[in-house]
Amino acid sequence: MTKLINPTKAVKTVKPTLKIVIKGEPFDMIKAKTKIIEYREVTQFWISRLYDKNGKKREYEFIEFINGYNKDARRMITKYEGFTKKRDLFLINVGKIIK
Repeated sequence: MTKLINPTKAVKTVKPTLKIVIKGEPFDMIKAKTKIIEYREVTQFWISRLYDKNGKKREYEFIEFINGYNKDARRMITKYEGFTKKRDLFLINVGKIIK
């Protein structure tokens, strides 16, 4: 079924959420607000998550931290505050905890 969009109404664009799977200790540190940067090695996987095909930084609004791969794993959503690259690491800035 095709949904028609009224062209007179503005369409709100929603930025995607960056999903990061982490272990229990770092998850708890982020929850306690003692860890504000998540480090990731510069790999093809993380390059594809943080940059688009043209090499421009992707824009995210939130980070969803998932504690493991189980279906019922603990989850936490924080604001995404961008990232920097130092040598062979990405430093992902963790913002305010939303949920």
